[in-house]
Amino acid sequence: MASLPPNLLIVDDDETIQRLLAMAAKDHGWRPLTANSGKEAIDKIDSRIEAVVLDLGLPGMDGIETIGQLHKKFPQVPVIMLTGMNNAETAVQALKAGATDYLTKPFELQRLFDLLHTAVSNPIPAAPSTRAFRKNDTTALTTLSPRMKLLFRQIEKAAKLDSTILLTGESGTGKTFYARQIHLLSNRAHEDFITVSCPALPRELLETELFGHEKGAFTGASSSRAGRFEQASNGTIFLDEIGDLPPELQPKLLNVLQDREFFRVGGNKLIKTNARVIAATNVDLHGRVEAGTFRQDLYYRLNIIELIIPPLRERKEDLYLIIENILARIAKNRNTKTWTLTDAAAVALQKFNWPGNVRQLENVLERATAFSDGHTIDAEDVISVLESPTPTSGKSEMLSEPNLTLQEIEREAFIRTYLRTGKNKARTARELGISERSVYNLLTRHGLK
Repeated sequence: MASLPPNLLIVDDDETIQRLLAMAAKDHGWRPLTANSGKEAIDKIDSRIEAVVLDLGLPGMDGIETIGQLHKKFPQVPVIMLTGMNNAETAVQALKAGATDYLTKPFELQRLFDLLHTAVSNPIPAAPSTRAFRKNDTTALTTLSPRMKLLFRQIEKAAKLDSTILLTGESGTGKTFYARQIHLLSNRAHEDFITVSCPALPRELLETELFGHEKGAFTGASSSRAGRFEQASNGTIFLDEIGDLPPELQPKLLNVLQDREFFRVGGNKLIKTNARVIAATNVDLHGRVEAGTFRQDLYYRLNIIELIIPPLRERKEDLYLIIENILARIAKNRNTKTWTLTDAAAVALQKFNWPGNVRQLENVLERATAFSDGHTIDAEDVISVLESPTPTSGKSEMLSEPNLTLQEIEREAFIRTYLRTGKNKARTARELGISERSVYNLLTRHGLK
């Protein structure tokens, strides 16, 4: 039987790192192909490659030049840049060159594969003809849930109004997907859709990412750069996890929403923007306003139209439709036929509470298909995944047991909080009242990395 073609290109001149990444990629279901240089990567990439992991510090042609050449051949292929330099200018260069995201060495391997999963799950549309969720696109609009049917009608109406929209819902419900569909239904569909994740970048980099900077604004700023609000001036800017926007940046964002103008970092020229703003949050913004950590006036500017994305447990009517779509996508990515569920497996999935929502369902199906025999998913394939610790009830059974050590109680409380937040380290830190560095330390201590 012929082996499947590679679908991930790993480019690094360090053979040890190259082998490590290739082994980890196989463990995560990828079929890696490696290259030692930018030139070799350009020669090896073809239409079967779905994503690229690219080191910045390559000999000869560096990562910045390589990504430009790769995108000339295959502009839709996402690239995750790896860099050994932790400074704002390096990150800005990588993103400006076309990187989907970047990681600073040393990094957590799971973080890399989370970024790859997100990148291939939310591809950039190649042309208007490929865009989903249009009025005549029944696939994206298919639902059996009355609540979702109402949400779809609201989305279609809100998309045409050009007003600021706030998407609220639990982690993993698909807020990024719906933001993109609002853009594609709007009059700006042929313009850029630009995403900014508020907690993903440090405060200094986030400010330059949003508003740009002038030459000499900070150490390493060797040239001026337009920010995301400039780049999305005629399109849509999506501010993901807006509840994590630092307090010092909130007045500047408020000014953009009110007056449609701002200054670049280190600049004195007033810049206009016509970007349509869509924001998303999985936290209670109104509660943060009452706690004094989020500006009330900014909250009202963002919450012109609020669209609430229901959790998966409240739209169980759609579970089988979603499962079919996910399995079809997995089969396409692996170049194989799709899977079917036995009745026992379907019952197990239906009974589960899905605290991680659609994102967790995707994870379960990815793992179940990886270990299933043939193309039938049985109950045993999903139960072992579903039995891992999940916050399906308000109180941990383990915490109620007697004679537990303090370390056991700490581990259980940490794991449940970590899973409940969708493995979001920043949110886990906030809920437990600890630093994000402590979250990383706990992951290591409890063997969860």
